[in-house]
Amino acid sequence: MASDKPSPYLVDAVKASASRFKETKNALEARQKELDALRAELETQRVEMDRQAERLRTEREDFQKEKEQVNAGRTSIDHDLATVRMDRERFAGEEKRVQDWARTLNEREKSIKENEDRAKRLDLELSSHLKDSESKIQSLVEREELAAQRERALADTIERLVGMERGVADRDKKLAKREEELIKLQNERLHALEGREREMLKISEEMYARQKESAAQHESFVELQEVFRQELTRLASERERLAGKEKSLVEAEKYLAAALEASGIEIETPPEIEVKAPPPPPTSEPRAPKPPMAAPTPPSRPSESFRDEIFEEEHVESRPKVSRADALERMTRALETAKKARDLGRNVSEIRKVLKQARAAFESGDYDTASRLAEEILRELEAIQLAR
Repeated sequence: MASDKPSPYLVDAVKASASRFKETKNALEARQKELDALRAELETQRVEMDRQAERLRTEREDFQKEKEQVNAGRTSIDHDLATVRMDRERFAGEEKRVQDWARTLNEREKSIKENEDRAKRLDLELSSHLKDSESKIQSLVEREELAAQRERALADTIERLVGMERGVADRDKKLAKREEELIKLQNERLHALEGREREMLKISEEMYARQKESAAQHESFVELQEVFRQELTRLASERERLAGKEKSLVEAEKYLAAALEASGIEIETPPEIEVKAPPPPPTSEPRAPKPPMAAPTPPSRPSESFRDEIFEEEHVESRPKVSRADALERMTRALETAKKARDLGRNVSEIRKVLKQARAAFESGDYDTASRLAEEILRELEAIQLAR
């Protein structure tokens, strides 16, 4: 029947499981074979290991025997080394003893040499001391001889001193007499000096009075000097002012000359006037009062009046009727008007002559005539202009 047939899926699964089982069985068989081979190899290796263990046991026993022999040899070597060390220590002690003996011998030799040197030095010192003592004994003998000679000389000098004392006593007596005479002379001189001192006191009082008078005179002289100094300073200021005016006038003259030259009027230019600065006033400081014999006497009244007259004359001379600046100003105005007239065609030959005269008067210091001529020129020119 169709329902009794197995399904194909189950058949395939059974086949697959059977094939898998076969494969696993084959793999297990191959693994079993490998395990058998490994087991055989392990057996062979175990046998070899047993053999090696026996060999090692035998070798260990041999090594133990050799070790015992080595230990016995080492103990014998240690014993020999100990004996060698003892011998070395004994030899070292003997060497130290020998060195100590050598040192002691060297020290003894040095001490012997030093003792010999000391003995030589002592011999030399003793010989030098003996020589010194002999020389000292000789010097003592010589000194005793010199002392004896000096004692003799002292006895002679004592005798001389006794004679000199007698002479001194005589001189003292003479000096006492002279002192008495000198005391008398001193008393006389003292009386004379007292009289002279009195005279000097009188003279000093007179000199003091004269000094007072000279001091008063000096004070008056100082006051006069102050007055004179003030006057000098005032004069210096006046001179400076006049110098400034002169400078301005010189500049105006230069301007006038230039204007005349420009206008064609030939006028000789005067030489330039050098305006010097006024000298500074002398500074006279009041001096200390001199001794009474050299004290200056006060100035007299006529000198003061003469000084006042000089100052008055200077004031009068320094104040002219027409000043220089005014005259110069009028001349410049006349010159300008003459220029204008010339430009207008006027004949200015006469005016030129008058201007020359005014210039000459100005240069000579006659400012009145110069200003008068300038005014005449101005009046004439003004009259001409009015006539036109």
